[in-house]
Amino acid sequence: MCSSVAPQLHRPLPWLDRLGMATSTVCAVHCAATALLMGTLSAFGAGGLAAPWVERTFLGASVLLGILSLSHALRRHRSWQPALWFAVGLQLLLVVRPAMHTPAAEVLSVAAGALCVVRAHWKNARLLIA
Repeated sequence: MCSSVAPQLHRPLPWLDRLGMATSTVCAVHCAATALLMGTLSAFGAGGLAAPWVERTFLGASVLLGILSLSHALRRHRSWQPALWFAVGLQLLLVVRPAMHTPAAEVLSVAAGALCVVRAHWKNARLLIA
């Protein structure tokens, strides 16, 4: 019985990918809503949702979950495809998005980046199950 428990401690956990997908999706919805509804949020006293620390928290959680999940899983499935999707998503979120000068362009950049990060977790989980 002990021998079946020990390997599981070192296995990548698919729940980490599910949590990463959820975090990235919530982050994308938050960023899109903030960019599109800034005036409305302020009028209803919810302007704090647009605070920089909220954005940094979402991004930090997404990056941390991605690195943890993908680095552990890479040892098992040896596919770089999830890491490439993750890298493209981070590029869109951390480099391209700040360069956008209109809310519509920012929302598109965030949506594309978040979809890439979600795709990375989804592909990672599929490779772990296979």
